[in-house]
Amino acid sequence: MSTINEEMPSSLAPIPPANEILIQLEGDLNEQGIFGSRTLEVTAELVRVCEPNGAVSLQIPISDIKSARNEPLVGGGRLEVTTHGGEILPIISYTLTIAAKFSEAARGLEQLAKGEPLSINLKLERTRCAKCNRLLPEKDGICPACVNRGKTFMRIARFLKPYRVQVISLTLLSLTTTVINLLPPYLQGTIIDKVLTHERNISLLPQFMGMWLMVIVLATFVQVASGRLISFLAGNVASDLRRDVYRAIEFLQLSYFDKKQVGAITSRVTQDTDRVWGFLVDGLPYLVSNALLLVGITTFLFLTNWKLTLCVLAPMPVVVIISAIFWKPVSQMFFRVGQKWARFHMHLNESLSGIRVVKAFATEDNEFAKFQHRNNELRDAGVRADTKWYTVFGYMTFFTALGGLINWTVGGYMVYRGELTLGNFIRVNSYIMLIYGPLQWFGQLNNWFSRAMAGAERIFEVIDSQPEHYGKDQPTVPITGEVHFENVRFGYDKSNPVIKGMSFTAKPGDMIGLVGKSGAGKSTTINLLCRFYEPDAGSILIDGKDYTELSLQGMRHQIGVVLQEPFLFNGTISENIAYGKPGASFEEIVEAAKAANAHNFVLGKPDGYDTMVGERGAKLSGGERQRISIARAILHNPRILILDEATSSVDVETEKQIQEAIGRLIEGRTTFAIAHRLSTLRNATRLIVLEKGEIVEMGTHAELMEKQGIFYNLVETQSQSSQIIGIS
Repeated sequence: MSTINEEMPSSLAPIPPANEILIQLEGDLNEQGIFGSRTLEVTAELVRVCEPNGAVSLQIPISDIKSARNEPLVGGGRLEVTTHGGEILPIISYTLTIAAKFSEAARGLEQLAKGEPLSINLKLERTRCAKCNRLLPEKDGICPACVNRGKTFMRIARFLKPYRVQVISLTLLSLTTTVINLLPPYLQGTIIDKVLTHERNISLLPQFMGMWLMVIVLATFVQVASGRLISFLAGNVASDLRRDVYRAIEFLQLSYFDKKQVGAITSRVTQDTDRVWGFLVDGLPYLVSNALLLVGITTFLFLTNWKLTLCVLAPMPVVVIISAIFWKPVSQMFFRVGQKWARFHMHLNESLSGIRVVKAFATEDNEFAKFQHRNNELRDAGVRADTKWYTVFGYMTFFTALGGLINWTVGGYMVYRGELTLGNFIRVNSYIMLIYGPLQWFGQLNNWFSRAMAGAERIFEVIDSQPEHYGKDQPTVPITGEVHFENVRFGYDKSNPVIKGMSFTAKPGDMIGLVGKSGAGKSTTINLLCRFYEPDAGSILIDGKDYTELSLQGMRHQIGVVLQEPFLFNGTISENIAYGKPGASFEEIVEAAKAANAHNFVLGKPDGYDTMVGERGAKLSGGERQRISIARAILHNPRILILDEATSSVDVETEKQIQEAIGRLIEGRTTFAIAHRLSTLRNATRLIVLEKGEIVEMGTHAELMEKQGIFYNLVETQSQSSQIIGIS
């Protein structure tokens, strides 16, 4: 059980009554750590824990609480609060199943303790289907057993809307195909009765053969025309699906990628769209034509001899029932095959991306064992699904074959008694083969349809995911570069913030150095500034305006980033430099390269600016890649510049060249720099020293050195380490 008042903007949030329960969570461990029920209740004034009998076992005033956190335990966790006197008090324990809710509760306690409006989310990530309670293949994913495949199919059908003319043409051709397929059995029966048996009029034979030849020619033409249209429609719809899913992926929030691995995402664009394409090429056309054929044949059979027709169609209900019973189980199996494919792609992508690490540690055998495990999972899931399908298909084949047996038994007896002509008997027999063929094929269609819909569901899951709010309807406002952090708080795990109440101001043209040990919150500060994530509390202002009110795309166009590990795309040097400014002239590219101290080494390459850099820039050295990324930032001409360890892991000479390039780059821009070597921040307007997500010192390099505090100790430690390395 969990409740919380409706979340409201802080400016509109009313002050709740003192005794109103704002948070109510039911824990699943008792005080001894054994499974049991205890309830956490939080009001505006106090925190209490209630036992199952209603007794209050713990009660703490909100005014006594300084902070709250979740302490990880084996298989679970414990909510703890720290009082203003420094005492740590355990509140309630719980298992991992509901840990996420108590993480939000800890965040809510801190908000109340600081007098802030309560703004938390107690909605857990779904691991089970709300309808059938089955485990979901992925958290907050779709349930393969409960998904509405009809709606999924209709969504795919909507992709045909731009191709109305081709769809109408294909429909007309399908109707023509149905009529053509009905003609040969009719001609066969007519030839037997009029030429070979009853009338024995041999002069009619050339006429019937000519008609048959015309049917064959027309059937060939229609088949070719239909095939061309099917290829066009399937190719374009699959292309549109890939386009939409890739476009959706591009605009997803970074938190989505934190939860999903690259291989699992790429399989949506490749594997799943390919399944939809296969169904559109092989499945949908036959579904339409065979459905029409089924109606036409049934009509012809009843017109020929309704008694015999009822007999030969007797097994049909059994075939339909078998298909209906096994539809969902088989569909679920093929959905699981899709999940195994995603995991297979995920591992394959990860192992190949990290091949250098694999070889460096000589762990090829270990990686092969992991690969084989995923490969075997995929094999077993595929074998189970296909085995189930072929078993069902075998049953269907048996009952469809009974139709022919019934026809020869009942129909043969009727011919013997003179109740049915031999021509009509052969005609009925031919139609039976045509009617039970599609019925068997509809079983195969179930296979194709299940695979395609499972893939489509995974595609639409990505398309329907919450994108970043780009604010495209908002105008792009030129910024001067003033940045203000106002009591910003943020945590990837909301109960354990990485940034705690950060406040500072950077004026246009300032250079702000972010300093601190690993894990202090430097990179997270940069991520917040780029709006890769948004603050849980507080606000970030750009030019005096909350940056959530600005166009995200317009804002990022005015922010440039030079990373510690620069990423180059597999193209030419000039293409990578011009990446942030498409359409830049060659002269502009060269000027940017010169400013980045990259021009000379580029000219030393055999193909100059047309040199291919390879995947991730593998054909260039680390220093060369870094200078290309600086040239890219210079050409981009941002108002706010971010330098994330831009000179780490390079030799002294290369660092000197990079520092000269950075000196040109930062002129007239608001710059935020994280530096591995603290001495490189001497010229910063202001240094911000972070420790455990809080600002502990702030000032110029000289001021902080004179203060002899945390920054001074960091510089001294680094200096001593450099001396030791130099001596050794």
